[in-house]
Amino acid sequence: MAEKDYYQILGVSSTAGDDEIKKAYRKLAKQHHPDVNKGDKGSEDKFKDISAAYDTLSDKKKREEYDMMRKYGGMGGGGFRPNADSYTYRGRPGGGFENSTFTGPGGENVQYEFNDLGDIFGDLFGMGGVKQPGRGGGKTFGGGKGRAAPIRGADRTYSMEIDFLDSVRGTTTKISLDAGGKMEKINVKIPPGVKTGSKIRLAGKGEPSSNQGPAGDLYIEIKVRPHPYFTREDDDILLQVPVALGEAVNGATIEVPTVDGSKLKMKIPAGTQGGQKFRLKGKGVPHRDGSGTGDQYVVVQIELPPKLDEESRNLIEEFSKRNPYQPREKLF
Repeated sequence: MAEKDYYQILGVSSTAGDDEIKKAYRKLAKQHHPDVNKGDKGSEDKFKDISAAYDTLSDKKKREEYDMMRKYGGMGGGGFRPNADSYTYRGRPGGGFENSTFTGPGGENVQYEFNDLGDIFGDLFGMGGVKQPGRGGGKTFGGGKGRAAPIRGADRTYSMEIDFLDSVRGTTTKISLDAGGKMEKINVKIPPGVKTGSKIRLAGKGEPSSNQGPAGDLYIEIKVRPHPYFTREDDDILLQVPVALGEAVNGATIEVPTVDGSKLKMKIPAGTQGGQKFRLKGKGVPHRDGSGTGDQYVVVQIELPPKLDEESRNLIEEFSKRNPYQPREKLF
């Protein structure tokens, strides 16, 4: 862990907040994702470093341990190098260190205990433990003597674009992922009611562990394509329905489509105005918590024929004279 600067990998400062780290990770992950750069080994390695960096810096406990090793353990291939103004150690019979106290740049004392000199290097290479005494009997970085503690693999993200009706009804689709150099096809079940920004978690389908720990998770980020005439507001569906002038004036029964694929007959009362809404209960989007379904609202749009003959124009003019009305008077 101490050989790579995770802050530099993500392009953020060591004081960056959680939101800044997440934003940087998402940007870099999309740029270097194996599906975007197929066959590019450099991007694949970069993606693994980005995932490992985010896995550490997004976890409060892991970040604290990493920052401590970064501050007092040094970075790079030179091994364990305390980043301190001075340090002292007390020897023990037979050689090696019994304990060491480092004076940090701020004047603070940080004390470490080592079983022997091999533990210093063993911790860096998964062969021992460095224990920081103090509160609660101390804190151990690295694994037990002889092996490192299993480390969970990094999470991965995958962006998926789906049709509007599939987001409402739910569907099952397949994606291809790079699994150790081989492409693996995975079935992904999209539950009803997802929307743009929804995430679907596939446990254990992320990056493998570097030392026999559990694999990370895969998060599917959903983007929904717009529909030509259905729109969505929360879990309700809006549908603009054109009606003829005669239907609006005299009333009519019309047929309207719904997102579940059925067609319903709906009564338009006489004197219906343009923009008037009619509710179809329970014909919207299923709630994600399973508590029910939204509604569909039909919004009436009155349309005139694209062409009118002279006689029709005269009839409409006569109609206007017989029924004087100023629809814009409320605006003044």
